[in-house]
Amino acid sequence: METETIELHSPLAREGALPASTLREKASAYLELTKPRITFLIVLTSAAGFCLGSPGAVDYALLTHAMIGIALLSSGIATINQFMERDLDALMRRTEKRPLPTGRLLPFEALWFGLALTLTAEVYLASFVNLLTAAL
Repeated sequence: METETIELHSPLAREGALPASTLREKASAYLELTKPRITFLIVLTSAAGFCLGSPGAVDYALLTHAMIGIALLSSGIATINQFMERDLDALMRRTEKRPLPTGRLLPFEALWFGLALTLTAEVYLASFVNLLTAAL
């Protein structure tokens, strides 16, 4: 049985690309990993579905918790996706300037950030919304 190894160091980073050096650059790179515009659209459509699917009056506290959890989950999954696609992203003009292909962040930083966001989202949704939402 073959096992696949995952390289946690960016080949581009070894070729001289500079990692983010200031706290602001690092924070900006982490934010870029979360794909904030796509995350916003996911949260917006989820909120619309929540309101349309609510029997009777909308529970705004529950809606707020759901939106926070969904934003965390979407951000975490977007980050993990960029970790998984980093080699292909380096080859495409449209994606070559993302944080991992440029070496602004190391792959292990993105992986841990994505896993932390995803785990936080799952615990948050299970605690403040419901288990079904966390499972989906």
